[in-house]
Amino acid sequence: MKKKLRNYFLLIKQFFSKTIFVPYKGIKKYDILIFDDIFPHPISGFRLEEFTFLLNSFRKSKIVVEPTAYKILNTPVENHQKHIQQFESQFKLKNRIELRKGFVNINTKIFYCVFLHNISANLHWLEKYKIPFIFTLYPGGGFKLEETVSDSALKRVCASPMFRKVIVTQQITYDYLVQKKICDPEDIKFIFGCVVPQISMVKDLSNKKSYLKNKKTFDICFCAAKYTSKGEDKGYDVFIESAKEIVSKYDFVNFHIVGGFNEKDIDVSEIKENIKFYGYQNFEVLGSIYQNMDVLVSPNKAFKLGKGGFDGFPLGTVVEAVLNGVVVLITDELKQNTLFIENEDLIIIDSTAKSILEHIIELIENPEKLYGISRNGIQKFKEVYSNKTQMEPRIVLINNVIAENK
Repeated sequence: MKKKLRNYFLLIKQFFSKTIFVPYKGIKKYDILIFDDIFPHPISGFRLEEFTFLLNSFRKSKIVVEPTAYKILNTPVENHQKHIQQFESQFKLKNRIELRKGFVNINTKIFYCVFLHNISANLHWLEKYKIPFIFTLYPGGGFKLEETVSDSALKRVCASPMFRKVIVTQQITYDYLVQKKICDPEDIKFIFGCVVPQISMVKDLSNKKSYLKNKKTFDICFCAAKYTSKGEDKGYDVFIESAKEIVSKYDFVNFHIVGGFNEKDIDVSEIKENIKFYGYQNFEVLGSIYQNMDVLVSPNKAFKLGKGGFDGFPLGTVVEAVLNGVVVLITDELKQNTLFIENEDLIIIDSTAKSILEHIIELIENPEKLYGISRNGIQKFKEVYSNKTQMEPRIVLINNVIAENK
């Protein structure tokens, strides 16, 4: 009889381990429990840096993952296990990642995740088991301005009895939360920008290729994920329009497309000799590509993915480019830039082919300006995106919240 019961419970456990998520409060209590829907995919450098830093900072910590976002990056979900193994080997953090399925011990002092959709997906059980939480409200991930569904989710999350703090990375986000009375100013921590892999801070630029210094070509890069057929939200359409005009004036200019786009999205046959597509790349390969680039163009447009949708300023791919000595031309429709000096650290453009063309011509004709902005950009971005600036305030905040909830 005992053997039959044991076998019966084993069958039940096997069933749950392969299907639904069963949270429970175990004997072991974590300092911090992190959740994500893509970690440790190598393409997401900011998650790799931030979550690894947290795991190393809090000995009693783990990250629970449900890799639902793999399909967005056209990555087979079967690759998730391989990415876990690579992560464990590289960072010496074995058995710190657990899948969000079956029986999962959620006994923790604090819960943390990034993006609105991730905290919303876990809110029910956080409240049921009375687990306090902090989250980072990056642009995207379900967060939109003046949009009913987003506002409703935000109000629900920030009104939760388990809500403790929200980290925001853009001034526009801070102002929105306060003005809409979604949460009080004292519950908001503003840390501009995002977390960046710190390996990017110590780039060896001795082999950096620059126009007229050690190469005759002028190389322009575009890097973005694909969410619409012609990439209107990322400005891919106006980028290609400008590329055709630039090539008609300068045959030594080449264009490099990294991310979700290919030659079939928009006709590029007339510039086929001057354009190359790389597909999605992890941040390490991206760095090697950037060291051959002179300029990165990021002509994003807000609200193209539906009402209220917008990107942060600047994108992570832009940060990586600057740290590799690339000059960035970037839009700022929502006036999110609060730290960088225009025409010294970076160049602000309109999301039009005309604006891109004018600024590219100026840099081609005045290479000293290109070199100067490259130098200034590296120095300023290193200050803004160091872990001292980005991660130390996060660690202090988490420790303070843990202390308050003892």
